[in-house]
Amino acid sequence: MLTPAMAAKMLKAHGGEAPQPRALQQYVAWVDRCLRHRWRTLGGATLIFIVTIGLGGLLPTEFTPRGDAGLVQFTVELTPGSTLQDTRAAAEAVRTRLARFREVAGIYTIVGDGNNVRTATVSAQLVPLKQRGMAQTELQRAMVGTLGDIPGVRITTQAQTGSKLQVSLVGDDSGQLGLAAEALARDLATIPGLGSVTSSASLLQPEIVIRPQPERAAELGVTTEAISTAVRFATSGDVDIGLAKLNLPDRQVPIRVRLAESARRELANIANLPVPTASGGAVPLSRVAEISYGSGPTSIQRYNQERRIFVGADLAPGIVKSEATQAIYELPVMKNLPRGVSNAPFGQDEWQQEMLRNLLIAVPTGILLVFAVLVLLYHRIISPLVNMGSLFLAPLGGFVALLVTGQSLSMPVFIGVLMLLGIVAKNSILLIDFAIEEMAQGANKFDAIIEAGHKRAQPIVMTTVAMTAGMIPTAFSLNGDGAWRAPMGTTVIGGLLLSTFLTLLIVPAAFSLADGLEKRIGPKLRKSLLTFEPHHAEAERRSRKEDSESAEPAE
Repeated sequence: MLTPAMAAKMLKAHGGEAPQPRALQQYVAWVDRCLRHRWRTLGGATLIFIVTIGLGGLLPTEFTPRGDAGLVQFTVELTPGSTLQDTRAAAEAVRTRLARFREVAGIYTIVGDGNNVRTATVSAQLVPLKQRGMAQTELQRAMVGTLGDIPGVRITTQAQTGSKLQVSLVGDDSGQLGLAAEALARDLATIPGLGSVTSSASLLQPEIVIRPQPERAAELGVTTEAISTAVRFATSGDVDIGLAKLNLPDRQVPIRVRLAESARRELANIANLPVPTASGGAVPLSRVAEISYGSGPTSIQRYNQERRIFVGADLAPGIVKSEATQAIYELPVMKNLPRGVSNAPFGQDEWQQEMLRNLLIAVPTGILLVFAVLVLLYHRIISPLVNMGSLFLAPLGGFVALLVTGQSLSMPVFIGVLMLLGIVAKNSILLIDFAIEEMAQGANKFDAIIEAGHKRAQPIVMTTVAMTAGMIPTAFSLNGDGAWRAPMGTTVIGGLLLSTFLTLLIVPAAFSLADGLEKRIGPKLRKSLLTFEPHHAEAERRSRKEDSESAEPAE
C-alpha cells in the first residue's frame, strides 16, 4: 500500500520510452531461441536437476559449521584415590603450560566438581581471531600436544561446535562394552585427521567387595538388609534422617559415627563387623558373606537403561565430520561389534537426522500449499506445475559456491536453500503471471511470453542484485565469528546468481510447453470435473439398466 502511494507522489512521467539496455535486448534474443527449442531447453533443465542431486551427494555434511568461540576448555581427571591437593597441583601444571601460548588472554580454573575432588576444569580465553593468526581448532591441537606428558592425569577437551567427533557405544554387558570401546579408541588413533582420542569409560578404583551367602545367612537368621545396614553403619554412617544432632544456638550439627578410614581399609576389621540375627544375637560378617578386594568404575553412564561409553576425538582443520564418520564406520571394530553392543546416534547426529526428517516433511508440504494457492489464482493446473518445477533450479548455484569455497552442507545451508526456494518461486510467478495476463488480453502465446520476459527481467535482476549485495557481509564474515553465517550467505549468493539466470531462460520455455498441453487436455478435464454430478450419474445408470431390461424378449 505504501509503495504505490509514494510512487504516485514522487515519480514523474517524462514521456516516451526509455532506451532498452543492450543486456536486455540480448536476453530477449536468448528467450526467443529457447522458445524455438523448447524440448532442448527442458532437457537441459532435467540435466541441471541431475547435476544438482549429484553435487549435493558429493558435498560433506555436518549439523553445524565449526565455530571459533575464542575459548578452549580442558577437563583434568586424576586417578581414583587422589586428593584435592593432587588435583590442584595437576590443574596448576596445565595452567602453567597453557599460559606459555601468546594467543591466550586469560585462564580460569575450577578445581573439584561437587563431591568429586579428582576433576578440574581449565578454561583458556583466547585473544581475538584477527590477532591470533591461528584458528581455535589448530591452537587447541597444539595445546593438547604440550599437555600429553603430565603424569597420572587424563585430559580431555570440551566439545566445541563442530570440532569434536564422538561415537556412542551402548550395551548390557559391561565387559564386552569396555573391550569394544578400547578397540575403537585404539583404531581411531590410526585415522588421519583425528587426534586426542579419549574414552568416557570410568577409571577403575579399588574397592572391597562383599558377596552375601544366602544359605548360611538363612541358617543363622541373618537377612540381606541386616548385612547392608551393618556395612553401611561402619563405612559411611547412618542415613542423614537417622543421625543424631548436636544442638547449637543457631544450628544443628549431624553426628556421624563410623569406623576410622585406616580401619576401613583392613579386611579383618570388615570381616569382624557384627551382624544382628533374627533371634537377637550377632555373628561376624565373615560368617554370612565372602569379603575380598576388587575394583569397579567410579561412575556409570546409561542410555535407555543400557550402559554407554563415548569414544571421542578432535577433528583436524579441513576435516569435516561426515568424512571422519564414514572412515570410522569402515573400521573392522565397527563392522564387527560384539553381540549386545551397538552404536546409537546421539547429540548432533541425532539432531541432524531429525532435522532432515523434518525438512522432508516441511518442504513438500510448503510446495503443495503454494501449488494450491496458484491453482486457485490461475484457475489452471498445469501452469502452476511450472512454478513448482522451477524450484529444482534453486540449489545448484548454492552447491557450486559451497564446493568452490570448501564449505559443507549444514543447518545454515538448508536455511539458505529454503530462502532460495521462496525467491525462485517468486521470480517464476512474476514471469508466468504476466504472460497469462497478456494472453487474456488477446496476445498470442509466443508474443506474451516474450513480453513477459522483456517486462519482468529487469525487476527480477534488481531484486537479485539487492539480495546478493545484502548477503555479501554475511558470506565474507566481515565482523566476529561468521562460521555459522558464512555458509548461509555463500549458499544464497551462489543460488541467486545462477537460479535467476536459469529461471529467466527455462521457465518461459517450460510454460510454453505446459500451456500447449493444458489447452489439449484442459477442456476434457474441465468438462469431466465440472459437469460430473453423482446423483445424476446414478439416475442415468439406473435408466440405462431399466432400458436394457425392457429390451429383453419375453418368453
